[in-house]
Amino acid sequence: MDLNNHIDRKNYNFIGKRLVFLLLVVVFTVFIFPSASFADNPIIKTEFTADPAVLVYGDKVYLYVGHDQANKNDNFFVLKEWNIYSSSNLQDWTLESSMSRQVFNWAINDSAWASQAIERNGKFYWYTTVLNGDPDDPGYAIGVAVSDSPAKGFTDAIGKPLISNSMTASPEFMGKQAWDDIDPTVFVDDDGQAYLYWGNTNLYYVKLKESMIEIDGEIKRVEIKGIPGAFTEGPWIFKKSDKYYLAFAMNYPELLGYAVSNSPTGPWKYEGPLMRSLTKGINDRSGSNTSHPAIIEYKDEWYIFYHTSALPTGGQYRRSVSLEKVVFNNDGTINPIIPTASGITGESQFIQSYSEDNRFVAYLNDSIKINELLKNRNNFMWYIVPGLASDGEGYVSFQAETQPGYYLKIQGDEVVLAKHDGSMRFNDEATFKIIEGLANENWLSYQSYREPELYLTNSGDGNLALSKVNSEELKINSTFRLAKSPNTSPIDQSGEQRQSVYLIFSLVVGITVIIFIVVNWKIRRRKQKI
Repeated sequence: MDLNNHIDRKNYNFIGKRLVFLLLVVVFTVFIFPSASFADNPIIKTEFTADPAVLVYGDKVYLYVGHDQANKNDNFFVLKEWNIYSSSNLQDWTLESSMSRQVFNWAINDSAWASQAIERNGKFYWYTTVLNGDPDDPGYAIGVAVSDSPAKGFTDAIGKPLISNSMTASPEFMGKQAWDDIDPTVFVDDDGQAYLYWGNTNLYYVKLKESMIEIDGEIKRVEIKGIPGAFTEGPWIFKKSDKYYLAFAMNYPELLGYAVSNSPTGPWKYEGPLMRSLTKGINDRSGSNTSHPAIIEYKDEWYIFYHTSALPTGGQYRRSVSLEKVVFNNDGTINPIIPTASGITGESQFIQSYSEDNRFVAYLNDSIKINELLKNRNNFMWYIVPGLASDGEGYVSFQAETQPGYYLKIQGDEVVLAKHDGSMRFNDEATFKIIEGLANENWLSYQSYREPELYLTNSGDGNLALSKVNSEELKINSTFRLAKSPNTSPIDQSGEQRQSVYLIFSLVVGITVIIFIVVNWKIRRRKQKI
């Protein structure tokens, strides 16, 4: 036997397999974490943001949000200011400016609550919720600021509330400091008539004069026919074709619904739900009992902005704005919207078991299961992100696609789904290293970052577990692969983005082939010398 030839062949085969695996990992990384920016959720990750309002002006989208500044253990909202962001692609957001609640010197406390801005005749009008400091007219009120720019320079337009507590009949249970006059939404119809809607518990509207800083006529209370429950807050009015839409938060914890009308003044008929509530229950401090929609058309597509508690340490008073596409049916109805981690340009995946290839990793409450696919596949979808503890090549974390902010993580010798608590330990426990499939080199296995001797394993009893791999059976059970979720929209790889991804893929393949050829050439030269 030619020992040198045998060794060379073994080296050659080993190097070849390594290169194939390297190519798989790199290609996986390229297509799961492309170089182009992606609008995954939340869209603002540097601070807590709430109660989104959106204005399309020119080629840009302007996002107006309240800046949640409550501490983790606070028991009420703390909003000292509003922030304005802009984007020309809904992916990259720039902080343009902030407006302090103190712009309204008649208001008090950290009460920079929900708002909306609109343009008319070259001026920009920003309607906001604040707490009125007038002891003779206490309660939440609506102010209006004005500017020549959509992004900065707003000043109080009238020096007093546009709408105050004394102007409406508040529900008795609210007492003197009532909060029914909150959450303004403004709309200018095709005939030039402007309308202001607002409310909590009670829904109101009034016409505005052309100046946009004076009401025109009496305030009217609105009823929504057929609503299963009650209007809560957060109205948003818009028009599509010849139909008027009113989106809003309803019941409590709040879910989103919508009503339609043939007139901007109603009557309004409840049409259906838009989005489920974003909390596990009224006492879930890590969830958001409130919700707030903003729906716009931008570049021939429709979108909804809303808030969740998905950022690490997020909760009831530490919220984060997210974004999804809106799909209208031919009859004008809106498909229910599923809140996602991947957002409008990301992509979710199935995690398929090798040992039972008809089963996939799913999340059920806080448990991680391996089940056959159900008709409703939402709980089988995962958004794969760079490793929370290490974003180096080959490290990943698994975020539940339809439970944003929740990650697959180890907990002792178990695997659970948990909300990110902002700790380094959580990052470690929710990070896994991609390695070559232990049972099949064309599949993958996932090694715990915190406990490197442990691997994600199909336990065989319907659960995903952690295990040391010390048998052929465990190798088989610890092998998986990612499969594209069939019910999600593909990554938009049009234009420059598609070219960028293809270029990276071509470079990776080319470099791998060159390395393979060089290694082969060196081995052959070595054989010739021998």
